[in-house]
Amino acid sequence: MLGLKSCLTILIGYVIAVCALFSGKGKKPSLADWEKLKDQKLSSIDNFGLSGHSLLQFFQDNLAFLSYSKDNYRHKHVSLYYDVFKEYILRSAGTKKCLPVNSAIAKLNKDVNPMPVHSHNDYWRKLPLFEGLAYGARSTEADVWNMDGKILAVGHNEAYLDPVELTLDKLYTSPLLRILDEVNCQDSESDRKNGVFFNSPESTLFFYIDFKSDDNELTYKLLMQEYFKPLIDSGYLTYYDMKKNEIVWNPVTVVLTGNYPTSLDILDNGNYDGYFKSNQRFAFLDAPLLDLEPKYSSLSVVATASFNQLMEHCGSDHWKVSLRGHMDSNEINCAKKVIDDAHALELKTRIWGAPEWPANTVKTISHQIVHDLGSDLLNLDDLLMASSLI
Repeated sequence: MLGLKSCLTILIGYVIAVCALFSGKGKKPSLADWEKLKDQKLSSIDNFGLSGHSLLQFFQDNLAFLSYSKDNYRHKHVSLYYDVFKEYILRSAGTKKCLPVNSAIAKLNKDVNPMPVHSHNDYWRKLPLFEGLAYGARSTEADVWNMDGKILAVGHNEAYLDPVELTLDKLYTSPLLRILDEVNCQDSESDRKNGVFFNSPESTLFFYIDFKSDDNELTYKLLMQEYFKPLIDSGYLTYYDMKKNEIVWNPVTVVLTGNYPTSLDILDNGNYDGYFKSNQRFAFLDAPLLDLEPKYSSLSVVATASFNQLMEHCGSDHWKVSLRGHMDSNEINCAKKVIDDAHALELKTRIWGAPEWPANTVKTISHQIVHDLGSDLLNLDDLLMASSLI
């Protein structure tokens, strides 16, 4: 694999050569020339064989040579970095070619194994959705706001929403549909769909939708009818089979959290046979890990608690563990029983709010939560660090 410096050298030489060509013709590059040049540069990246963190770093280091000229470009979404990266990742998705080995998913995480990490407030990242997938995070999260009953905008604070560009479909559902279509284009006798992890296509991506608006019934209606319907129609969403009373796993598993509706009348649209009358329920509730009931086996797929709640349940607290730098055997045994009880109900588990400083404590406790307690997911903000310790 070429090193980043070597790649940079190649690109610099390439740009100099093209600029010299334009200069030799006595011609000022037009926007069409820049578009053609950029397309050639993006095409050449495939030859480097980069994916995961190496690909992210490559784009950050070489952004000036991969973008439009500054006189002709204004970013449309999150940032210039996001737009150029997204264009590269999705440039082959949606074409008539069917070659999953060269797909967007192959570019994102071909040399990365899925890790039990939840990409907390994923939309705050430089590359929403794509950064988490590049590191192999098994779970992602989007906070959604109902804008005038028509659009679900993504953001943390209502004062800074963009209902035109930063929406659930532009940042998440549309890219997910495109990259999943790209790896499910081949005829197969199996009903199993390939997912978003190259090395583990059978693994689902947990997609947390954090309801922020007061009108959660209308938000849920928009979510199902406008945003998730294309994914449902393509068979990409995990669902609860209401006839067989079992979970049918698919590439994306939707988990509702925050101010979400809990009434089955809302979740199933007033129907006894599911929202779309298909005997399938496509959204699951974020179950309370410390207050589980048997009903959650059909309503949920993941149970959640904060690290502090878990420690208080075990007669300790967040600060004691943080100062000590690790969980002791009593805390581990107690917390592990909570995790095991959830697993007995066939529920995955997620822990949030673990210590974030200092680095050694974060690494030690994160390792204990995943390996000693057996939690399936752990909220972590630093994905690069997570990839080195889990």
